[in-house]
Amino acid sequence: MFTVSKTKQGEYTAYVLADTNAGTTATVVPEKGGMVTSITKNGDEYSWLREPNFSLPERPRCAVPVLFPMCGRVPEAGNPFKGENYPMEIHGIVHSEPWELVETGTEDGASVTVRIRDTEEMHKSYPYSFCVTLRYVLKGTELRFEAKYENTGSDDMPYSFGFHPYFRISDVRNLEWDLTAKETFDAASGKNVPFTGVDFPYDDEQTERRYKDVVSPMSFRDKETGHEVTIRFDENYHYAVLWSQCQLGFVCMEPWNGYPGSLAAPDHETLAPGCAKQAVFSIEF
Repeated sequence: MFTVSKTKQGEYTAYVLADTNAGTTATVVPEKGGMVTSITKNGDEYSWLREPNFSLPERPRCAVPVLFPMCGRVPEAGNPFKGENYPMEIHGIVHSEPWELVETGTEDGASVTVRIRDTEEMHKSYPYSFCVTLRYVLKGTELRFEAKYENTGSDDMPYSFGFHPYFRISDVRNLEWDLTAKETFDAASGKNVPFTGVDFPYDDEQTERRYKDVVSPMSFRDKETGHEVTIRFDENYHYAVLWSQCQLGFVCMEPWNGYPGSLAAPDHETLAPGCAKQAVFSIEF
């Protein structure tokens, strides 16, 4: 049986998707960046929430932030749009904004659809007109993210997109990885090198690995908790990022369409006026 119930998470209105037969839930908070804030199975939490970050009107650094129209950090000079350079916060402009509720549903899964459109304030960082619609669908132990990116303006729109899911873990040392890619980004040289496996510097306070041409799916297993998480994605996602503040008990396994600074590079994606791009990924837990 699929249900969608309305509740409160702190000061925000939240929608709890549930598959009662599978014992799974997912919580979506439209007002807080339109993001998923909880994923549970038989009451066991898989997502990771950071307080007081979640309760404050700031960029979410927990749960599952939405990345658009950029993944990662902007170049120091800014993004070159329409002959000018524009500053932008890390990971784009929609993760800290309230989204609108479009609809909920319980047919073939528990679902909630949320949407965000550009504003004049956003144009200070991104001078384009857009609409992003996300439909979250929970069925069994799979949570699907069905995204639609629309160019509602009159100019070609450079963009990229992705997601930043934080997962609760016992310790990064307890994780077994299954991830295949063509290349790994080497931070020391700033270049991509051939992929030879997942190599995490477990003793660092903060660690990151970036991979190019990643093969779906990618997954990890926590040997202590027994948690297994698998991310599947369509052909629109080309990159993956693993990131952790190791001592805090989380790891991020992130599907990205673009890479940091890609909107300033010649190989970024562009959406023509009136056109839309649809992309899907899922979290199985």
